[in-house]
Amino acid sequence: MKPIIVMVLGVLLCACAPRGVDHGWKFAEEVPVPLYQETEVTVAVVPDPVMEYAGMCEQLRTASREQGVEDLLHKYVTQATLLRPSEGNRSDGGLKGDHETEAVVSSREPRCDPWLDSVTGMVLQRTGFFSTLVPERRLGGVIDALQEDQTMGGMLSRAYVSLWGPAQGQEPIPVLIVQRSSGLEQGMAQVIGAGLITQITDTTSQMRILESTREIFPGDLFFQLQVRAEVLPMEGDLLPLGLETEE
Repeated sequence: MKPIIVMVLGVLLCACAPRGVDHGWKFAEEVPVPLYQETEVTVAVVPDPVMEYAGMCEQLRTASREQGVEDLLHKYVTQATLLRPSEGNRSDGGLKGDHETEAVVSSREPRCDPWLDSVTGMVLQRTGFFSTLVPERRLGGVIDALQEDQTMGGMLSRAYVSLWGPAQGQEPIPVLIVQRSSGLEQGMAQVIGAGLITQITDTTSQMRILESTREIFPGDLFFQLQVRAEVLPMEGDLLPLGLETEE
């Protein structure tokens, strides 16, 4: 009787224990298939009377990127994007092709092109954002643990994560969180959340989860989103404030 009681207790303890990190993910051998999204945003700032041109441009760039990146991430999440994580067999990470220009991660910020609305006094700028999601191992990573000893997370949770390759761009780095499901074809995964890697260290980096459609657990994977920005012409009765001086 005693062995049976011990066995039952063991089963109950396993069922109640937090889900651990899953190291059994199998990556496909074929070339990864890039997935693309794009959006455009128009942001406005109230110029300070003593604000210099460079300071105004920095405000416009920061506000545009925050909104543009969140819009792109939201599109992947709401569409419950399906992908097949791959080991990656090409040095370009599957970025070449018809969308080559959209896939390149810009090494510099887009130029500044502010326009003044003389009625409201607001300064506006319109920017297009082009993203590429490549589900390749070197562009991915794993959620090691959730902060505050949580066993599952969601919107606004924070997590400790590990990157398996170099960071794509400057912090904060946009990422898409994926999970496997018993209802999917073998090797497939589904985007179930998005986040920003806000701090990278040699050991454990930190992520802030922006949104999720399911509970997020230690062991879930993520892939970095590569983003390029391009300033677009403004429309309407606005006054151009001049082009930024090229370096």
